[in-house]
Amino acid sequence: MPLTEQRRKEILDVLERTSLRPKNAPAPEYPQEYKDYLKLCEEEILTRTVDGYDYKLYIYRAKNRTENCPIHINIHGGGFIGPHADCDSMFSCYVADQIGGIVVDLDYTTSTVAAWPVAFDQCYDAAQYTFAHCEAWGGDVNRISAGGYSAGGVLVAGIALKAADTGDFRLCLQVLGYPPLDNLIHPLYKKGGYNRVFAPERELAFSQLYFAEDKEAMASAYGSPNYATDEQLKKLPRALVISAEDCNFRYEDEEYAERMAAVGVEVTVKRFLGARHGFIPHFAEHWREATDLIVRSIRSASL
Repeated sequence: MPLTEQRRKEILDVLERTSLRPKNAPAPEYPQEYKDYLKLCEEEILTRTVDGYDYKLYIYRAKNRTENCPIHINIHGGGFIGPHADCDSMFSCYVADQIGGIVVDLDYTTSTVAAWPVAFDQCYDAAQYTFAHCEAWGGDVNRISAGGYSAGGVLVAGIALKAADTGDFRLCLQVLGYPPLDNLIHPLYKKGGYNRVFAPERELAFSQLYFAEDKEAMASAYGSPNYATDEQLKKLPRALVISAEDCNFRYEDEEYAERMAAVGVEVTVKRFLGARHGFIPHFAEHWREATDLIVRSIRSASL
């Protein structure tokens, strides 16, 4: 059932009140070095419609791409409320250049516009579209991977699970960057719940708005991958799980990595000490080391 306007306003008020960014603060100004990454690729922008909502695909083809190149799907974070940003394009172009391939950068409908499952369905549609057009783009269908950060990471984990369940397609790699993998349990009841980076009411509000407080959706494997069964996990592709020391999601991320490894999935997991939530696509400290690990993983992954 959709949220009432009053309840929706209450949740949005919490998000505004607990935001770490001052109201009306200007967008960050990135160094020219990062802006120049955009010159490494050719850009194509497509609009698709899923569940009655439009979303965009930014397709970045590296100028140095090779024949039968890898293709990587990038899904941004932002608590499901933050839109696609300039840094996502810069980051995608950097990755495309480093892998000598193509990055499909996704701008899904945020939860301020539509609740679950719109964003999830759009991400799944983007993956299906990528597989359907891989050959025409000059890519290798056995080398299609997906990666996401924060909210984007849980979206990637969810589409990997659904694809494994349905057999619609198979990713060669899933990259999960500090995602919230349990969106059901109250933040204070999680491990380390009283030693927080984000205010607990803020973290809870992200989930409440995204799922429209639908507890069944919150507990679903696609919405909260930590509730996937072992049988579901067994079918997953290779995984790279990145956690950050200054991020409350590190415990659930590493638990998920351990569960996948325990049922036979090839998993690499690394916690970046001193790193904060959101550090990778925002070019914060440790971003290059983490991205180099992502690039090596994409290059080496194949079905």
